[in-house]
Amino acid sequence: MISLLVVALASFILFRLLGGTPHLPRRKHQAGTNTTAKIEELTEYASKLRGLRNYPAAEKIYLQILKLDHRHAETYTRLGTLYSILNNQTDAVECFQIASQLNPTGATFHNLGLAYYENRNPMKAIAALEKSVMFEPTVQRHLALAKALNKMGKGDQMITALEQAASLDPTTKVLWLLADAYAAAGRREDQELVYERIRKVDPKDSRMKAMDKVTAAALTRQRQTVEKAKR
Repeated sequence: MISLLVVALASFILFRLLGGTPHLPRRKHQAGTNTTAKIEELTEYASKLRGLRNYPAAEKIYLQILKLDHRHAETYTRLGTLYSILNNQTDAVECFQIASQLNPTGATFHNLGLAYYENRNPMKAIAALEKSVMFEPTVQRHLALAKALNKMGKGDQMITALEQAASLDPTTKVLWLLADAYAAAGRREDQELVYERIRKVDPKDSRMKAMDKVTAAALTRQRQTVEKAKR
């Protein structure tokens, strides 16, 4: 308490002498600024190391950053991605778990879901990817969810995920996945409707042209057989 009074008195005297408010050093803010600058510098260096495929050195830099700030979600994400590249899915899952806890977004849960899937845990992958879609639905997230659902044999839910993906981006790639899913489920009418959508999106689609060619040939043979039977 006495020390606080001394500081207050000195500040008051300085205020009167200078005719204004004394500018006292803001050490905590400066320390925070220095830490942020250091993290940015180290992150850039780690990125260069990754570009050179020096993954062990990059890992050490990321761990150094986490010593400076153990709640730096972006670094956990970058470290998780690095472990995924190294096929170390166990550590990747752990990093993405922490990142999604510190910064729960569609992206962090998407990364976690992919890591779970690669770690042969499709059930947890589904849970994480469902959260990812809830935060921010995108085509890639719906497709990843559909893949995990298919792995668990959840055909109807997989079709729903593919339908949602197709509604967001009806490209031929997505539409073919949906058509194949309908075919596997025996939903012939829905399958034909998707074929029509593919023809409209890309009249020159090679797979569709090949399929139409086979269908036309089959119809020709059938017609010829009927004509022969009538003779």
